[in-house]
Amino acid sequence: MIELRSSHLFVGFAILAFILIFLWKQKRDLWYLFFFAAFGLYLLFVLSGIIFPIALLSPEHAKLFKPRLNLIPFYFGRCDPMPVLCIGSAIENILLTIPFGFGISFIARLRSKDFLWLAPLVGLVFEMIQLILSYVFRSAFRATDINDVIFNALGVWLGYGVFRIFGWLYLTVTQRFEIKGRHLFAYIYDVVRRP
Repeated sequence: MIELRSSHLFVGFAILAFILIFLWKQKRDLWYLFFFAAFGLYLLFVLSGIIFPIALLSPEHAKLFKPRLNLIPFYFGRCDPMPVLCIGSAIENILLTIPFGFGISFIARLRSKDFLWLAPLVGLVFEMIQLILSYVFRSAFRATDINDVIFNALGVWLGYGVFRIFGWLYLTVTQRFEIKGRHLFAYIYDVVRRP
C-alpha cells in the first residue's frame, strides 16, 4: 500500500504556493488569492482522498488485473447484502463536491448554464483519475462507477444552488440596509452580483 504521506501533501502545497505567487505577480486581487488558496486546499484534500491509498499487488496478482467498472447508471449490484453502504457512498459523493459547486464562482467567471457541463465533468475527472491509477498500478482497489459521476455532479449542482441562495441573501441584506462593503465584503458583493 502507498499511503498518503506528508511529503505528498508538501508537493501539493508547493504547487499551490507556486500558482498563488504567479497569480500575485499577475496583479490579482488579494481576496481573489484568498479564495483561490481556500479552493486549492479543498481540491488538494479531495484529490488526496481520491488517489490514496494505492494498493500494490504482487507480480502474480498484477497479471490477473481486471479493473472494477460499472457503466450502468443506478445499478448498485454490489450493494445487495448491505444497501446502507450504497446510500452512504452516494451521500459521500454528493457531499464531496458541494464545496466545489459553491466555491468555484469565487475564482472563475461562470454562467449558470456552464454548470450543465461542468458538474458532470468534475465527477468524470475524479473517476478517470481512479481508473488511470488502477491501470498504472494494476490494482482494482478502487472501482470506477458511473453512479459516482452522477452523485458528484449532483453535489456540484447542489453547491451551486447554495451559492445562488447565499448570493441572493447577501444582495438582499446589503441593499436593504444600504451596507457599503469594503475589502472582503466588496469582493463577495462583486462575485454574487454576476449573472
